Amino acid sequence: MSTYRFAHVIAVAVATAALSGSAVNATAAADTRAAAARQILRTSGISLAVAHQGGTHAGSTAKANITDTANGKGALTSPWGHKPNRRVALDPGMLSGLLKLNTQYRYRIAVSEIVGGKHSSTSRHYAGKAIDISHINGKHVGSGAPHKALMAACRKLGATEVLGPGNAGHSRHVHCAWPR
Repeated sequence: MSTYRFAHVIAVAVATAALSGSAVNATAAADTRAAAARQILRTSGISLAVAHQGGTHAGSTAKANITDTANGKGALTSPWGHKPNRRVALDPGMLSGLLKLNTQYRYRIAVSEIVGGKHSSTSRHYAGKAIDISHINGKHVGSGAPHKALMAACRKLGATEVLGPGNAGHSRHVHCAWPR
């Protein structure tokens, strides 16, 4: 075999291995997302909204986003948001953080939005990396809920953008977003 031919065969083999590794990693990430979403659905201390504050679209609610992810599909954005009607893979770190807010920190939480709803055009919600929490331990955020402690827990769980009462546009919910 010529040196050129040998180099070509090696290059093709390396490229094939890289592609198959990527496919394996993508499949593993999808399996991780689906497993985390199924666990979230089974967790009694996590409530997922089945309606939006700003419109009606059952396919893009927090509950639908987690259910779709549990079934191996992307979560759907709302038709009225800045990135309408798109399927988004939810971030495994965000899903893990959401779950640990209940299992590790023992918060009972209500998630009002994930990728649905309307957010700023550059929001991490549209990348599947953010959650909005409207209730903590049965109390509405902005009405006596322990939002500062929950915000600190989100940071400890890897969220790098954490907003709540005192931040513009976040007087009634806590926004926790994981890195892009």
